[in-house]
Amino acid sequence: MLTHGYCMDGLVSAALFTRLLSTLSPRSDRIFAYRSCGYGPKLKTVPKPWLAAQENAILDFRYAEDDRLTWYFDHHKTAFSAESERRTAEDRVAGSGGRRRLHYDPACTSCARLIAQVSAEVYGVALEGLEELVDWADRVDSARFDDPEDAFFARAPALILADVVERHGDTAFLGRMIPQLLERPVDELASTGEIAELTKPLAAAKEVFLKTLRSAGQLRGDIAVVDLAEGTPTPAGKFATYVAFPTCRYSVVLLRTKEQLKLGVGYNPWSGKERLHDIAAICQREGGGGHSVVGGVADRKSVV
Repeated sequence: MLTHGYCMDGLVSAALFTRLLSTLSPRSDRIFAYRSCGYGPKLKTVPKPWLAAQENAILDFRYAEDDRLTWYFDHHKTAFSAESERRTAEDRVAGSGGRRRLHYDPACTSCARLIAQVSAEVYGVALEGLEELVDWADRVDSARFDDPEDAFFARAPALILADVVERHGDTAFLGRMIPQLLERPVDELASTGEIAELTKPLAAAKEVFLKTLRSAGQLRGDIAVVDLAEGTPTPAGKFATYVAFPTCRYSVVLLRTKEQLKLGVGYNPWSGKERLHDIAAICQREGGGGHSVVGGVADRKSVV
């Protein structure tokens, strides 16, 4: 199972799909394996060797055409490279005799919400006991908070988990967390020793990152522009730019990591100003992607 890594929505989507498939096709000998997928120059598309199981699913990540792909769920506007790719995918699913399933809705606020809705409406599977998990994943992915500080300072257990997965959500982490999400309440899981240990350094890192954003950024009209290309700061927490620059309508952040140069673009839903641009479309023109309200472009060639 391939899912968007370092992402609360990707984590929860994998847990929901695990429950869905286990209910639709119960098998005592089935083994679930999870792989974290990240957008960037190192992963323009899913490598074919990753689709090596008897059943293969891609969740909350860009589409990859392969006869071995049996399930696909996504809600990103840039899930398909072009409308022609989407039509081809739908045609091949229609001609698969039910072996392949594709569920795509760019109007859905999160992939977790999409999976929950499709499970109930299409497959008659109510994902009972996971409703709170779906709500939190949806809330984080659609930025439904009263202000950015609610999310940034992560006071709720689910937001603590979201903070940790955004920093540590590699393949190994997903493999450990997803089975637990299906068995334990979010508040209980967020208080486990592993999560507590990973949470400890985050508060200090957030203060450092906020200070870095404020010193490196400036408002240009109603756009917060932050150039972090000269260093390798560690990003800490969603919506940090809107905590640092609460009046901006948009943010543009250039960030250099050890592996890539990344441009992140976002709309500030707390600005009180109307969004006038489709950010996903802008980023897709430059080889990136995302949603109408947030997107990014990464370039490994620019890293020295």
